[in-house]
Amino acid sequence: MHDVAIIGAGPGGSATAHYLAQRGLSVLLVDKAAFPRDKTCGDGLTPRAVGVLTDMGMSDALRRVGHVVGRFEVFAPNGKSTRDHITVQAGLPGYSLVVPRLVLDDHIRQRAELSGAQFVPGVQVLDITRVNAHVELKAERNGTSQVYQARMAVIATGASTRLLLTTGLLKRQPNVLVASRAYFDGVRDLSDIWTLRFDGVPMPGYGWVFPTGDVTANIGVGYFKAGRTASAAGPFARFLQSKPLRQILVQAKQTGPVKGYPLRDDFLSSPTFSQRLFVVGEAAGLVNPLTGEGIDYALESGRIAATHIAGMFARDDFSEAQHQAYDATLREHFGSLFEFCVKVRELCLKPFVLNALVSVARQRDDLRMRLVSVVLGGAPVRSKLTVNRVARALFRRAG
Repeated sequence: MHDVAIIGAGPGGSATAHYLAQRGLSVLLVDKAAFPRDKTCGDGLTPRAVGVLTDMGMSDALRRVGHVVGRFEVFAPNGKSTRDHITVQAGLPGYSLVVPRLVLDDHIRQRAELSGAQFVPGVQVLDITRVNAHVELKAERNGTSQVYQARMAVIATGASTRLLLTTGLLKRQPNVLVASRAYFDGVRDLSDIWTLRFDGVPMPGYGWVFPTGDVTANIGVGYFKAGRTASAAGPFARFLQSKPLRQILVQAKQTGPVKGYPLRDDFLSSPTFSQRLFVVGEAAGLVNPLTGEGIDYALESGRIAATHIAGMFARDDFSEAQHQAYDATLREHFGSLFEFCVKVRELCLKPFVLNALVSVARQRDDLRMRLVSVVLGGAPVRSKLTVNRVARALFRRAG
């Protein structure tokens, strides 16, 4: 009998395991894969993510294996761009990192083990049931049925919804965004810049170039086309054939296959708990609706979940009110940001709006930096930066 069983050893699950084990709880961390394992992603770590990893004592190690990014550049559909240094508030680091998930996830998992969590790979959890004052994980490992027991469970299975549907947490399959990415070597003109491009990508979507080294990069496309039958493969292929990409890839070689993946950004309507069961990260729909970023929210929600669970054990209080308090904390922490990003995305789905936004950002330092700071998680959404204010600035410029 463990105190807490965590399903999924990605950033959200492993962060939860680390923080719980640090508090002296008995933690079982399981994953269907053996580590290290790859995970299809853009590999970007915002200052918000770096802040949690610093709190976990990992930032120095990740700087050694990753690529430090200090600036960003955004290209409008008309090819014009705006760039600046990454600056954030609230005491967060003034830089970002790009660390391939093959490396990142294994580092965080190892940190959880060093903190005292027990990791078991190759475990496919089929169902979670409540039995009196504990839960049972019905699973398979190496072709053999297994049952794991714990007083609480945490689902951290990313975009996969199978277990959420089986347990009844989700009643139906949610809509998703889609993305595709590949790694390249020999890329020209890389630096310490995150590049987002809306030129050369079919709308509604965007492309990115995230440097993983001096001449290597993660290049991909996010496509705001809801539905699990949608694919970003076509937009990604067209992105690679755009003039700006052909210029930087003229001597480059693709070093791995193109991989597609779904993104769940439905946090505003997603369930986050059931009896003796919490949900963290993308399993709770915590992917930024505007950028497709999810690692920072996975790490933060894992820390929040660990704090709540540790308090429940300390008080021996596993009541419904304690579960609802966890949900309320997540809503308070992320709700305004997600509502804002959804509205900005709706505003910016048309090329002329994006052209106007980049044009305004080139001349309005205050608006540009405030918007970027909010999106990167370094500043709260307040009345100083409302969607109406962004829209007024856009249309004044466009007029």
